[in-house]
Amino acid sequence: MPAVTAMARRVARALARIWFRSLRCEGTWPADGARLVVLNHPNGLVDALVPAALLDPPPRFVGKATLWQVAVLRPFIGLFDPIPVHRRQDGDVGADATARTFAAVHEALSRGEAVALFPEGVSHGARELAPLKTGAARIVLSSPVPVQLVPAGLVYAERETFRHSALLRLGAAIPHDDLRGRGLDPSAVRELTERIRGALEPLTLHGPDDEIARLAERVAWLLAEAPAEGADLERVRARVRRLEPKLRELETSARDELQRRIQAASETLRAAGIRPDQIDDVYTRAAVMRWLPGFAARLLLLPLMVGIGAPFWPAYRLTGSIVERLALDRDVQATYKLLLGLVLLPAWIVTLAGLAAWRFGVAGAAGVGLAAALAFFALPLAERVREDVQAIRGFFRRRDPRTQLLRAERERLLAAFPDLAA
Repeated sequence: MPAVTAMARRVARALARIWFRSLRCEGTWPADGARLVVLNHPNGLVDALVPAALLDPPPRFVGKATLWQVAVLRPFIGLFDPIPVHRRQDGDVGADATARTFAAVHEALSRGEAVALFPEGVSHGARELAPLKTGAARIVLSSPVPVQLVPAGLVYAERETFRHSALLRLGAAIPHDDLRGRGLDPSAVRELTERIRGALEPLTLHGPDDEIARLAERVAWLLAEAPAEGADLERVRARVRRLEPKLRELETSARDELQRRIQAASETLRAAGIRPDQIDDVYTRAAVMRWLPGFAARLLLLPLMVGIGAPFWPAYRLTGSIVERLALDRDVQATYKLLLGLVLLPAWIVTLAGLAAWRFGVAGAAGVGLAAALAFFALPLAERVREDVQAIRGFFRRRDPRTQLLRAERERLLAAFPDLAA
């Protein structure tokens, strides 16, 4: 049985297109052979959706056995065929549970499949990578066939937010041939686990120092050339990686001063109602004239978009309200929103279709189905309208004294860190 069927790939890509506005893969994905992919884990089940949608062929994931108990996941579990792992913290497991998991992974690798796992073992919101479990290293060192050990970093613009951007950054295969002859010797397992950690960190926004990583990320976003939902996350990641060693070299007082400046700039941005990428916009006459025809067309279509989307807005809002009331950690909010949406939105559509059929017959139900499809197709257009509104706000703020101050701060940052320029 293939690791992930063609149908599973289509489902993953469809879900990813709905959830993400921008989805990108950087790096080289080996086309064949046994591959074990190791990823960071900052965003719950959504972390599995990104590589399933972007990689061809996609990997078969190793997932905790408790996922099989979640009713809404069962259709997807059957479709994607993950390999269950039984963890001691999830309840009583047999003495051979780990051996059975390793055997299943080794069987998949022997067939030349790709398998993926999260060596941190838990989704979390910390800037620093969690301590890595040794399972990935032990799987590779005990594999009956040579394995390409591929590190992959997941980077999100705003991980808990619907319709934002994500990046999958693939790194070079982690060398381990020198360790294979030592089998499962504890020192070899530790060494390979450290190599995995060392390969993962540069591909992500994680860093060994939470405060410095947070500051580096804030500076990188202040220099971004596009809004978060469409930003070049590879450029953001690269800037964070370049900034961290420079920030570590600064005196504590200089770093504190930079922190205050970035905080002041962020507050000024919020007060002015503009985004970082609008600070340097000059809004030339030619650019405005190119934008106007599209804006006029979108403005004409706006009543139609509102009319199509309004019947389905309550389900969307209810999903957000439930997740907000649950007061969840950021790293699982997207998962809950996605899963709730997969339940509530279809239920809402079926309810509306039933009411329309009762009132208008089959044509009414068909109309609801057509409106639901059109609402998804109209979503990018609605996002463009929001961008139009933001562009107009930026146009009127271009001579605002606050914008001038922000422009000066940006130039000051680029003078201090010249290699961060675009």
